[in-house]
Amino acid sequence: MSTGRPAAYSIERAGYVFELPSAEVTQLKRLPDFELKEEPALADEFLRYRAERWAENLADARATPGLVEIRVDPHQRKTHFYRGQTLLFSADL
Repeated sequence: MSTGRPAAYSIERAGYVFELPSAEVTQLKRLPDFELKEEPALADEFLRYRAERWAENLADARATPGLVEIRVDPHQRKTHFYRGQTLLFSADL
């Protein structure tokens, strides 16, 4: 039975395609700043307001544009950006 949730949410900035899997949205909801927000609004807002800064940070780190998977660590309050199994960058939430 389908829940109607997409497998992932994504946004593109400066050639970087940031992909936020639905499971990571669940991790976001564990944080007080995000716990009352609902999908898909939470995912959309989270990506929209941060993607430009992330793209600048990745460019500064000399990461080539392309698909970037976002993983959320609610304990450290960080987002980690991966391409495959390679960590490209980490940022505070």
